[in-house]
Amino acid sequence: MNATTNPERNMMKRQTLILLLVLSLIGAACGGDDATETTSGAGDSSATTAAGGGGEITLDLARFFGDCDEATQGVTDVSQATTECEVVQILTNAFDEADNGITINKLGGQAWDSYYTQLSTTFASGNPPNVAVMHSHRLPDFAGRDLLLPLDDELSGAGIDFSDYTTPAQEGAKWDGSIYAVPWDIHGSLWHMNVDIFTEAGLVDSDGNPIIPTSVDELIEQAQTIQETTGKMYFSQDWFEFGVGARLFLGLVAQQGGSITDGDGNATVNTPEGQEALRLMNELADEFSDPDQGYTDSQAAFLNGDLAVLHNGTWVVDQYSREAPFEYMATSLPTIYGQPGAWGDSHMWVLPAASNEDPAMREASLEFVKFLYDNIAAWARGTGHMANRVSILEGGELDDAPQRSNYADAAEIAVFVPAVPNWAGAWDALAEELNATWVADKDQSTALADAEARMNEELGR
Repeated sequence: MNATTNPERNMMKRQTLILLLVLSLIGAACGGDDATETTSGAGDSSATTAAGGGGEITLDLARFFGDCDEATQGVTDVSQATTECEVVQILTNAFDEADNGITINKLGGQAWDSYYTQLSTTFASGNPPNVAVMHSHRLPDFAGRDLLLPLDDELSGAGIDFSDYTTPAQEGAKWDGSIYAVPWDIHGSLWHMNVDIFTEAGLVDSDGNPIIPTSVDELIEQAQTIQETTGKMYFSQDWFEFGVGARLFLGLVAQQGGSITDGDGNATVNTPEGQEALRLMNELADEFSDPDQGYTDSQAAFLNGDLAVLHNGTWVVDQYSREAPFEYMATSLPTIYGQPGAWGDSHMWVLPAASNEDPAMREASLEFVKFLYDNIAAWARGTGHMANRVSILEGGELDDAPQRSNYADAAEIAVFVPAVPNWAGAWDALAEELNATWVADKDQSTALADAEARMNEELGR
């Protein structure tokens, strides 16, 4: 069935669009280059009809990643995508245009930091979507209130092999021993490097690759060498806008064998490991960075060639590969303490229970999620995120994707935040207290003590 030749379906889509203008989640625009229409590129779902055949079924899909409808209109070849938004929208187009009796209505596409407020509103109104994207760390807040459909008895029948997921992905999709989500990736912290600056400083190996520090002393020595020999700043990150500093803090604590919570779910950041991690971060901020840089400024400094190392995530790898006017390399967070570790999270697909009570709707929702599961490699290739299925990781499907071999171990060393309710507020409190030490010169010991107290208050401890 093709929407361009079916007037009845076009009318349905126009009516749906009008409805969405009133009811949908309000989205932030997502930019992207124009793409041309093709008819292939997305994997096939094993299911062939909605609810065993019959009439048209319309599924409401809630997601972030932005809006890019104009750039992706009519495009079904995912290889044309250049952004997260374009990948997920083109895949949705491909499913929507298939002759499967299912139509997808996208509810918004706003930025992730406003998404959960809007999603919670749909649950409160009694009109949640059929399928929604969700970060792993948000799962307890929804599954813990019985708002999501348990999937333990649903996945195998839908053709989804949960055992094919990596261990971090499996654990991130569970709450209280049950499966509540179909993971789509693992994303996390990376070390983005300007190889030209490392070369100028003489800090490359015999193959011309940057030398990766293996201790705190090597990291500081490398930073001093680069700044003294090149005049360029060694390190930056978003120091105060989106909690990126808390992500680095988590990784550094984990590398020392520590954790930011104990076995009972209490926040434990005012520890020797936390104190050392914060000390190092403030040394980087004071001597080798500019803590006045937020997300946009730090990224601009890197892409302008003024910065040797940027701490950012997997989601920018393909962008930097295209746009960097220098030799670019991305790698896993350097192991500078005793063991590997870096902040990680997962984008996952969940099925709200209230909107999937009808068997036909539930089967259609599972068919769409199965299609997304089949296209995990396409999502990883188009976004820089790490595939989370063993068969994909071992099958070589992403071997030729930019930079992937340089951070192939990132999925295995990823450290997820604890799966406890109300974690978002606790994480915000941690980020604010850490930020205060390099932005407002707050005493580091006081900041960690205050962070721990505020986090436990948010967690109801």
